[in-house]
Amino acid sequence: MSRRSNRRAGVACSLLLIWLNQTLISAASSDEGPTATCPFTYEQHSLGDIRSGAKRPYLFGGIYNQTKRDCINCKREGLWANFCSFTSTGKAVPFWDNQLCSSQTVDAVISRVLKQNNHDLLSMTPCELWPYMRGRTTWVIGDSMSKDLFKAIKCFMLEFQDLATYHASNNYTAMHLLDSIPGYGEPHCVHMPQRTRLCQVHGIQGDLFIEGNRTKVGILPLLQESMAHPYDIFIVNFGLWHGETKQPEYKENLHQLGKFYTDTKDKFPNLFWLETPKQHFDSADGDYKVPWIGTRKGPFTCQPVQGLSMDGDGALHAESGNAVAEYVMQGSWRNIMARDILVKKYKLPLIPVYNSSATAWQFHRVNFDGQECSHYCHPSIPQLWVWVLQQTLQKYGIRPIA
Repeated sequence: MSRRSNRRAGVACSLLLIWLNQTLISAASSDEGPTATCPFTYEQHSLGDIRSGAKRPYLFGGIYNQTKRDCINCKREGLWANFCSFTSTGKAVPFWDNQLCSSQTVDAVISRVLKQNNHDLLSMTPCELWPYMRGRTTWVIGDSMSKDLFKAIKCFMLEFQDLATYHASNNYTAMHLLDSIPGYGEPHCVHMPQRTRLCQVHGIQGDLFIEGNRTKVGILPLLQESMAHPYDIFIVNFGLWHGETKQPEYKENLHQLGKFYTDTKDKFPNLFWLETPKQHFDSADGDYKVPWIGTRKGPFTCQPVQGLSMDGDGALHAESGNAVAEYVMQGSWRNIMARDILVKKYKLPLIPVYNSSATAWQFHRVNFDGQECSHYCHPSIPQLWVWVLQQTLQKYGIRPIA
């Protein structure tokens, strides 16, 4: 091909991209309803088809089993195209394969949801989350539980991406500071149409978020001062890396976050606290205990909290007279403290994922030491959090950016 032909092809490609972006922006400006702005169409799954197994919920990998059109990204090679299928490729990738649920576990999770009253979760399509993400960056910041939410969102929105991973910013100084965060930092983003991004920052403890006790600047001030926009969404959590002996420090970190939200919410109003999900170790309340550090490692035996149950509306109940079950029903100490401080005192919006995990003891995954009882396999409980997130953003009136 001649140089002139190459230039013409490049110009044609550029014009096509400009036309596509303008078309999507034009669609986003219409008043035809939230899903009318979606770049893709999804067949609505009936509850009967899901119950019979004829259709797989989109949150649980149903994107790979569409019958009316092809999912192009589903057929690509690479980590995320393979992982988000939620089936092992047979390749030597044990770190990722260990995160996958067995098919029996996935069926058990879906059966569990079918017994409850939130059936909308099972028919949810990516187009229902898209209006809240469109035109802004959604920052997911926290420990490995937050990373599991990031993975669940990324897989759910698989078709909206080019499957590449991008730096959070071209601000070298800010990126260096984020990369220097104890506990890895790992700032990276997924790009989607209409200047939409999903970004993840790994910060495992509360003293990294505001004051920067172990960093030159806290994560949230750094993001808001150097790369975030006022309409961005911030989903934050720190919890499991604060053992029960560190409750005073945890309380102080929560107050720091609450005060920061109070001082900045006029400019950055969309800050949300993600509840800490439940562990199910072989202790009375299911929590991993500080004395076990360095003395116990997997495989563990996950177990339910005795006397705790969940009803069809997702509410928790404790057996009468069972103090431990009552304590866990209320959220265990981390969530009890976070609700009292962040929600009641500082009015910081909450993403209530705890209940979905409280009785889900059988859905944990394995790691290199065998069975563990903190993290959940995919797709299972983290996928439920995506629906909870969408419901929360809707509740608080988050609007798409035109």
